[in-house]
This record gives sequence, C-alpha cells and structure tokens, in this order.
Amino acid sequence: MKLVPGSLILSCAMLLSGAPGFAAPGGWQSDGQGTRYWHVTPPPGQCNISQARNLALRAGIYRSEIIQQDENVIVLRGLDQSGDRRVIGFANIRGCPELDGYEDTRP
Repeated sequence: MKLVPGSLILSCAMLLSGAPGFAAPGGWQSDGQGTRYWHVTPPPGQCNISQARNLALRAGIYRSEIIQQDENVIVLRGLDQSGDRRVIGFANIRGCPELDGYEDTRP
C-alpha cells in the first residue's frame, strides 16, 4: 500500500490537534518541557500585566513588581538606571496609558 504525502500530513495534523498544549488559548498551558502554567488572556480593552511591564521597561524602570492592581489602575515599582526606586502607574484600559499622578517626583 502506497501512502500519499497529503494523507500523511493530514493524519499528523489530526494527531497534533488533540495535544493538550495546542487545544485551548487560555487556562493551563504547557511549555513543552513537562511543566505547565496558568495563563488567561485579559478581556479585550484592558491592560495586560506584561504590557505594563514592557512600558515600564521602556520608561527606564527595570525589575518591576506589581504594588497595586484593580479595575482602574496598575501600579508598578522598580529600579531606574542609577538604582533608585521608581513608581509608575498605568490605566487599566486598552493601550495602558501612563498616569501622571503615580510617577515619583525627583529632587
């Protein structure tokens, strides 16, 4: 019996579609190394924590941690290039705009 390459590809695709790492876009995800983690994408129109951390990094704040998160704001604290602590806040809406009231004032 001769296998047709198209049917082989189709059978492999059907086999992989049932794998747990490929199934759901949210919830338990596999990293391919035998460990799993919980990941849920935020609803559309909200700020994602990773987006806020990336924006803080672009603002010069690294090693950031969440100090406040609610339905309106996400506040991160981290270190700037000189090692001083800085606080930055973002609105919990699409695009994560920076809030001026949460930024540290420097002498």
